[in-house]
Amino acid sequence: MMESEPLPREVSLVSGENVVMTLKRRYPSIIVSFLAFFLTYVILVPWSTINQITGLPDSTQMMPYYLFGIVFFAIVVLTIAFSVGYFYVRGHRYVFTNRRVILFRKFVTISIREVAYKEITDVMVNQGPIARVLNYGSVTPSSPGVRMGYTTPFPFARNPQALFRVSLRDVNQPHLVASQLYQLIRSASTH
Repeated sequence: MMESEPLPREVSLVSGENVVMTLKRRYPSIIVSFLAFFLTYVILVPWSTINQITGLPDSTQMMPYYLFGIVFFAIVVLTIAFSVGYFYVRGHRYVFTNRRVILFRKFVTISIREVAYKEITDVMVNQGPIARVLNYGSVTPSSPGVRMGYTTPFPFARNPQALFRVSLRDVNQPHLVASQLYQLIRSASTH
């Protein structure tokens, strides 16, 4: 679970704070998302395009060129999507210290969120069917935080029961991560 990579320079620790473990987001999650999108594209777009092409005059002679164009476009889109996805996944880092969880994301913008162990009230683990097979999932520690009713100017969007949620998305062995997080929460509450 623990990785030995250095912390990003944007993440700073307070005095007396030590890194317990560092996690990264897994690539299979983004690959599964892109493949689901791609399969939808492969099924829907060519079918409708072929139906439109067959209605054109001389469609039988042009069909191989149209099919080649569809396949070429799909390959280009998939290559770009996987390249962008690689850098998106690579930019996620989850740092567990002896005092808090720090979520770091660097993709186009930099986002750092943190929550102290003493503030965490609940930990949720989410895994879909493919994530269970590949043993990854999301771990979400919840804590009371900024209430929506005070920050949202729209009355229909106000929810006084809102919780501040931070999610460790697509980590290896999410149940083990949740167990280790519970241990850190317990040790922080006894100190």
